[in-house]
Amino acid sequence: MKVIEANLPRKGNFTRRSKTDEVILHHAEASSATVWDINQWHLDNGWVGIGYHYYIRKDGSIYRGRPEWAVGAHATGHNDRSIGICCEGAYMTETMPAAQLASLKALLRDIMGRYGTLALKRHRDVNATSCPGDNFLWAEAQRYMIEEDEEVVEKKTIAIDGKHYTCDAIMKDGYNYVQLADLAQAGYGITYDAKTQVPGIVAPQTREDVPDGDSEVQAAIETIQQAAGLEEQTMAYLLKYRYGDDLVKKLAAAIDK
Repeated sequence: MKVIEANLPRKGNFTRRSKTDEVILHHAEASSATVWDINQWHLDNGWVGIGYHYYIRKDGSIYRGRPEWAVGAHATGHNDRSIGICCEGAYMTETMPAAQLASLKALLRDIMGRYGTLALKRHRDVNATSCPGDNFLWAEAQRYMIEEDEEVVEKKTIAIDGKHYTCDAIMKDGYNYVQLADLAQAGYGITYDAKTQVPGIVAPQTREDVPDGDSEVQAAIETIQQAAGLEEQTMAYLLKYRYGDDLVKKLAAAIDK
């Protein structure tokens, strides 16, 4: 399970909690909101910072809110004894994605494993509110100790080299895994080293192995380094290009003119 450190701005210092015997679940009551949005809303309320200790987005990514040891600001009368977890979404009307539920359960397993079994409650169980919504998957959340055998597979849009591609992403314990074969549509080469039995990814227009090059290539490299002062690492990057040998010779020829 991965928790993303958001390093959120705050106004002042948090107070250390003296005990922990509850975990309280919330929804953001917002269909789309980042952890930075939530933090700003709470700062605007005059609070030190975000009231929740964890924030889970619909794609399953988990963000740290205020420090886990700090008194929260999420459930009146229970802030000094509980850990607050908020899920992105408006679950009076929306449906929780499978990836988000999987991450919530993984986070609960982690917390309970470290603190022992804490009382798991909804915001509505301790305060007069509809939070976390009628459609919140409460029954499934209570089964947090049961790991689903089947992996959660969802269509995700990923950005590679500035372009967007849609592919099947496997969600497990807060991580998104993209199948190697799906990278082929972005022009990446998929290789397999039979000796080490390790798969590899070769970026578009690059080559996996770079030969030493003939004397003409070596002379071109020296010319470029002398003229431009490029480091060896930069030259290695140029030579990694599929047509790197021709590229350095053309650059050297242009310098000599």
